[in-house]
Amino acid sequence: MVPGIQEIRQSCEASWSIMMGRTEAMRQYDLSADGFWRSFGVIFLLLPFYFLSIFTEQNLFLEDHLAQGTELSEYAQGGFLLYVGKVVTLLVDWIAFPIIIGLLAGSLGLKQNYAPYIIARNWSTLVILVPQTVLNLGYLIGIMPSALLIMLSFPIVGWVLWYRFRIARIAGQCSFSISIGLVVLDLILSIFISLSIGRLFTG
Repeated sequence: MVPGIQEIRQSCEASWSIMMGRTEAMRQYDLSADGFWRSFGVIFLLLPFYFLSIFTEQNLFLEDHLAQGTELSEYAQGGFLLYVGKVVTLLVDWIAFPIIIGLLAGSLGLKQNYAPYIIARNWSTLVILVPQTVLNLGYLIGIMPSALLIMLSFPIVGWVLWYRFRIARIAGQCSFSISIGLVVLDLILSIFISLSIGRLFTG
């Protein structure tokens, strides 16, 4: 299920090329049925970056709680629940969007290009994590204050939305309006999943 090194390299190159607008990049992906299912194994490659993100969020959480004088016992409990909730959120979010789009593929005109779209979307997540990971590392090693980290994270969100739009256009061969709709659906679904699972773990 976990992709090999050669496939990881080629797929990351393809994802970068799609970001640059190169339609021929799709030929670098394994677009077979096996390639489709292996692309979901990218989640295992994401985990180190994701745990770094959670650790960063936990440190921001600690910084905020110390500033407010909150008991450390409350912080410890909140920190543990933060890890559990975020991991569950990642797992649910990783499979929910492909399932929903699979059910809607016919009406969206995405039936022919559903697999290439999901493959590119899954692999592109590795590229998407790079800018935020750089910021997180800067904060954790102490060269970036928390306020600057938060401020610089906002433009990354806009870039991610644009990148997802480009994936829909190139990999899914979707119209402009359908591509916008997919990006909006993806965003709303991710927010809904995050908030819903967050409530389960934080009350």
